[in-house]
Amino acid sequence: MNGYFRISSTATSTNLELFAPTDGGTPVKTNDIISYLTSKTIPYDAGSLGKAIDAAATKDTRVTLNMTPSAPVSDMSVVTISPDKMTAVIRIYSGSADGARLDESDIRNDLASKGVKFGIKDDVVAGIISAPRYCEDIVVAEGVAPGESVDGYVEYLFNTDKKQRPTVLEDGSVDFFHLNILQAVAEGQEIARLHPSERGKDGTSLDGSIVRAREPKDAKFKFGANMHISEDGKSLISDVNGNVNLVGDQIFVNNSVTFEEVSTSTGNIDFDGSVVISGNIDTNFEVRVKGDVTVNGVIEGAYVEAGGNIIVARGVNGMGKAVLKAGGNIIAKYLENVEASAGGYIQAEAIMHSNISATGDIIVDGRKGVLSGGHATAGGMIEVKNLGSEMANDTIVEVGMSPMIKREIADLRNQAAEKQKSLDQIMPVLNNMAMKIKSGAVLSDDQKKYVSQLMAVQKATDEQLASVMVKLAELENVYNVDTPAEVKVKGTVYPGSRVCISDVSMSVKAPAKYCKFVKLRGDVKMTSYE
Repeated sequence: MNGYFRISSTATSTNLELFAPTDGGTPVKTNDIISYLTSKTIPYDAGSLGKAIDAAATKDTRVTLNMTPSAPVSDMSVVTISPDKMTAVIRIYSGSADGARLDESDIRNDLASKGVKFGIKDDVVAGIISAPRYCEDIVVAEGVAPGESVDGYVEYLFNTDKKQRPTVLEDGSVDFFHLNILQAVAEGQEIARLHPSERGKDGTSLDGSIVRAREPKDAKFKFGANMHISEDGKSLISDVNGNVNLVGDQIFVNNSVTFEEVSTSTGNIDFDGSVVISGNIDTNFEVRVKGDVTVNGVIEGAYVEAGGNIIVARGVNGMGKAVLKAGGNIIAKYLENVEASAGGYIQAEAIMHSNISATGDIIVDGRKGVLSGGHATAGGMIEVKNLGSEMANDTIVEVGMSPMIKREIADLRNQAAEKQKSLDQIMPVLNNMAMKIKSGAVLSDDQKKYVSQLMAVQKATDEQLASVMVKLAELENVYNVDTPAEVKVKGTVYPGSRVCISDVSMSVKAPAKYCKFVKLRGDVKMTSYE
């Protein structure tokens, strides 16, 4: 039982009896006593009272409050309602020995005065009457919380993991015939399933009003061509044999077309599905598809853009002209003098003198496994066999955040700073006006109008700032916590290489083998590979 107190009176004084807690209860609180005595207008000596309260933590004690006897004091209850109007807590204070005890009608009247009409715990009320527990918060009434609503969602019946990797053979080369990233789908096959939303049951607050359950969010299929929705609206079905791919939250099924090569004999390619090119893509030609691009030969100084993956069996000799853009992954034998960006990962056996960026990882492994010259940026990690070269080529690798996300975070931070600056200018004016009103000043009509306008601007700015901060926190959480921001070198890292992790960097001054670069205590540090 918690420690508690009660008033006692003699012919010449008013006293306070304090009882120590039992069975692990909480000692009586100073604020409780002060508030109680103040509400009863009972004078007291603060010094003596403070010493008695300290002593009451371990033993029963008694202190004289004043030298005037008091009239009998009845038990008192204080009811507190939670902000959501779903919980009522009662706290009982003991009256004097000759004072009146609480009965059931007292408690129910106190609850009614606070608007409590629903959820009163009859057994708790009865327990308070039969065995009072003083100076303790007791839940005496509870509303019924609304049931949890379930949002609708789409279940994808194919692998949506963009981090799937191609098979690496024992000799370190990539098996381009077993890439594990193209997912075949047959005509009539179910691709996705729609799970409808479910609204939770409404609840009831203490005042008897209905508490509406959250309105759930409905889901719907988002898809391109070559698919249809089943008659019951719950399944998405493929109309063709092809490859299925998820780009963002939109499903694509691409039937593929094969070309011998992309050259003067074909011209540029622009296609809604996927393409397979048996030979090469010549310089200055363009390939734009919504699906995947698979090239069994070489890409020269061409422009290749795919909504899905770009796969190049022999490699890319860009000659400073080639541009590769993939919504999914880029996989090639080698990349040389290329500008490449991937929404997934980039994997090659060699990358030389190229500017590349990947939302996911960059993996340079195999027989050579060299990343030398240029600038490589990965939202995830970069793992190479050899970084830089003996010729000390300028090689910059950057991890921890994709360039696109980095720009978005910087933009959000600027927006937040501007919104906060506006609030810093508005709030002193509003606070000054509030002080004038509190002191009894009467505002003119123009001043009232100005204050009203400022309050509207303040409210809108607050909401905008909150929205920006939520989005900023989400991005920083995902890309600063979940992302493995590190650079791993299985072979040798050479001078001329610079490693950037988030906002710090390190230039390599001497060759090092079998190492890893991580951000540690605000700096980039080189550690052992394992």
